[in-house]
Amino acid sequence: MIDKSFLRWLDGEEGYGLNTELKDNKVNSPAKKSKADEKEQLSRFNKIYGGLAVAISVLMVVILCVSIITFPTYGSVSNPANNEVVERYVGSAHDETGAENVIAGMILNYRGFDTFGESCVLFLAVCCVMQLLWATDDKIKAEGEKSKREAKPDLILSTCGKLIVPFVLVFGICILFNGHISPGGGFSGGSVLGASVILFAVTYGSKATGRFFTKRVFNIIRISGLMIYAIMFGVYIYQGANGIQSDLAHYIVLVIDLAVGLVVMSTMYGFYSFYTKGDL
Repeated sequence: MIDKSFLRWLDGEEGYGLNTELKDNKVNSPAKKSKADEKEQLSRFNKIYGGLAVAISVLMVVILCVSIITFPTYGSVSNPANNEVVERYVGSAHDETGAENVIAGMILNYRGFDTFGESCVLFLAVCCVMQLLWATDDKIKAEGEKSKREAKPDLILSTCGKLIVPFVLVFGICILFNGHISPGGGFSGGSVLGASVILFAVTYGSKATGRFFTKRVFNIIRISGLMIYAIMFGVYIYQGANGIQSDLAHYIVLVIDLAVGLVVMSTMYGFYSFYTKGDL
């Protein structure tokens, strides 16, 4: 016969035995310890991340407040905006920048680095959106099957879109090609072009848009637009710094304006596409 104490040992009664030892080993297993360590590290990281975020935000607010305090008094006669700056922009913009419009000369020449920085911000923003919202192949297939089951676009929306898209597209191109002789140009024309592509996608569907606005086209437009801007603006600065008089200044402003428009258009459509379906 089997001894009863041995059976109790197998069943783990009285706080000892085989099952009790197995339970203790399971509780104290390396996998449990590693998960606990990961949770502790994650909790510590969240606390540090939150503290740094608050500290950086407060620091930025302090810097901005100090900058505002050091600004000259609004409307003061001694302000640069009330004397030589305006005189320089209005009187010399055409000769120094080659732009027919003073505002275009200010945006693309006098404040050219600022405009280039804004274009870089748009480029980086759409890159971040791509990294965060780029869907996997399985999700794209699931969305495709879902879109097939969905109803067709509203009749009024599709009809109005078909009528409006060509006019919006032509209007955006006109703004873009006249940007060097009119206020704005690159940003406003690129916004209208981006809106026309988005309206086309809403009207005809993303599948129809993907036939001409593929990933390759999207990457070529946004990268080449920023590179063309950098190269042309570098040539622009080199000519001005060395006193080189050239008739190309007028055309360089036009090329820079077109480059800005391409960056803005690709950014707008990229935001729309990645936020709606996670892909182009």
